[in-house]
Amino acid sequence: MSSALIVGGDQIDGIKQVLTSFGVNTINHWSGRKVGDSNRVIPHDTKIIVLITNWISHSITHKVKRNATKRGIKVIYTPNGATALHTRLVKVSTELS
Repeated sequence: MSSALIVGGDQIDGIKQVLTSFGVNTINHWSGRKVGDSNRVIPHDTKIIVLITNWISHSITHKVKRNATKRGIKVIYTPNGATALHTRLVKVSTELS
């Protein structure tokens, strides 16, 4: 895996560390609270999107999910926390290679 997009959250250092441990070497982050975030384009090399469910609106969640589905990008929903993300990534790690 090469690139991930994190949508939501403010302090995401732990989440970045988990993604790095799963082989992600490029991480983009959108806060999900800025007006323009809902109109942003998912970077072309994104292999996985992490939606931090505690910190984003339903409307941006639906837009990101819809765009990811069109492009065949895996979306992982997680509350804000590295442990929760790690647990979810272990379950889908075979799909991420």
